[in-house]
Amino acid sequence: MKRLFIHSCLILVLASCAGTQRLNLASKSDLWNMSHLSEAEYRMANELLSFGLEHEALYTLLDTLKPISSLGFPLSYPLAKSGEQHDGDEDVVDLMSDSTQMAFAELTQWNKVLSSLSNEYFSFHLIPFKNTYRGKRNLQLLVCRRDLMVKLLSEKAEFFGQWGFTSNSDPATVLTTIEYESRNDRYRAYGYLFGYPDHAVDFFVEASISQEQTGNFVERNFFHMPVAVMQDGYFTYALPKDYTPSRSDSAIYRAALSTLQRYEMLKPRYIDSTGRLEAIRLLSDSWNKL
Repeated sequence: MKRLFIHSCLILVLASCAGTQRLNLASKSDLWNMSHLSEAEYRMANELLSFGLEHEALYTLLDTLKPISSLGFPLSYPLAKSGEQHDGDEDVVDLMSDSTQMAFAELTQWNKVLSSLSNEYFSFHLIPFKNTYRGKRNLQLLVCRRDLMVKLLSEKAEFFGQWGFTSNSDPATVLTTIEYESRNDRYRAYGYLFGYPDHAVDFFVEASISQEQTGNFVERNFFHMPVAVMQDGYFTYALPKDYTPSRSDSAIYRAALSTLQRYEMLKPRYIDSTGRLEAIRLLSDSWNKL
């Protein structure tokens, strides 16, 4: 309930901003069709994109480094089976409870926002995690850059083809399938999807297999690309303990740093009078210039 309360407060805070400072709604461009969103929902969309630009989704929204990126915290709701419920049970969710109705109301808003953000360039998704915890279901917010997904599914057809995926497969189908797959196929798929280089994906999968076989954790180092809020911990991948970063690692780092610097130069032009980032306008203007 605590996590649910936090997400409820987030939506209420976003909605309450309407009375203090209006975003420049006239700046909506044809990048997104948001005419059917309420002002509160528009603010939710803007805050979601703002979070993405300040974190690793920058490299999906304004770069080609990551076919998909996470958009922040997982949403968490008390909707999953409890301990006394079983596989195949029909009555799992109490539709009359206040917590369920609040969860469905929030999820309806998020789905509406994500649908409005999805277009020919991007698709936005709310994907439930396979595993649950104490009756709670977590869902992840993801953004997919469509052209990069097409390229990835084509280049890695020998791997993704095992599920019947082709270059024009629906990203939502790919993401949902992968989330519910076996451990090491899931690791490899997510590694490719999140933009990690082949040698890092190979190492992570091989380390997982080794740990399954021996019970021993494989030590590792981490290679970090900076994001606006922090130098490490977001766009990060694992490498062997004694590994020296290669030219390809350095190339990824330099490309990320160049994009981050470009974003940091753009950002001051899109800060409103209350200090909030007008992410929708920034992205619309940037894509209209491409």
